[in-house]
This record gives sequence, structure tokens and C-alpha cells, in this order.
Amino acid sequence: MPSVEHQRLVLWVARKMVADGLVLTGFDGPTPQGGVWNDLPKPQSVGAFRPDVSGAFANAVDCAYGEAKTEDDIDRPHTGDQVRSLATARNVCLLYLAVPRSAAYRLDRVLARVALPRTTRIVRIHVPDCFVREAENDYA
Repeated sequence: MPSVEHQRLVLWVARKMVADGLVLTGFDGPTPQGGVWNDLPKPQSVGAFRPDVSGAFANAVDCAYGEAKTEDDIDRPHTGDQVRSLATARNVCLLYLAVPRSAAYRLDRVLARVALPRTTRIVRIHVPDCFVREAENDYA
């Protein structure tokens, strides 16, 4: 079962994809505030991996995938393999990656380690940590 933090990042991925003009075709919900997206089917697998969010542009030829990674997930070997597979899949024009802002440099290292081609289009979403984690004090 995905963590609350992960599902919050999934929602950020979906919002960014829609803001960029994509129509969501798959959503790994439910998420709080997911609304009608929570009713979408889970995205289809791409090879051995299933993204958290999938979408398509109006031309229906190009698609995009979205993936949320918590701070604990970023350095796992699975993440590098998954990112490489999704970013280089056929007909993919964009790969959206959401991580907590405090983990942005760790994501840099993963992307360098998997040596994605320079032509790969990755949209990075660095979500402020206060929107991902539970409040740690009485005033938040």
C-alpha cells in the first residue's frame, strides 16, 4: 500500500501534467483531493514497470508518464531501472518525476547513474517538503 507521502506526490504529478495540457488516462489513486482522477483506471504497465500517472496530448500519438518518488524510494535500484524504462519507452514525449524538494540532489544522482540520453525530456517537480510530509509541530 502506497504511503500518504507517495500519494501526495502522485497528486502533484497529475496536476502538473494537466496544467501542461495532457488528458489523464491512468491514475494510481486514490489520493486526497484526487476527485474524478480517483475513478480512472491504473496506468498500463510499460515493460516491467507501471507508472503512477499516464496521460496523452490531443494528438493521441504522444503520451507522457508520471512517477512519484518519496525520499526513501529515490536511491533504490528499482528507481533507476524504472526511470530509464519509462523515459525511453516508445511514443513517450515526457516523463514527469515528482520528489520532495529536499531530495532533488539525490534524484540528480539517480538520473546521472542511469545515463539517460540528452534527448530524453524529463519534467522535474520539486515539491516543497511541507506539502509532502505530515506537520511536525502544533502550529502547522
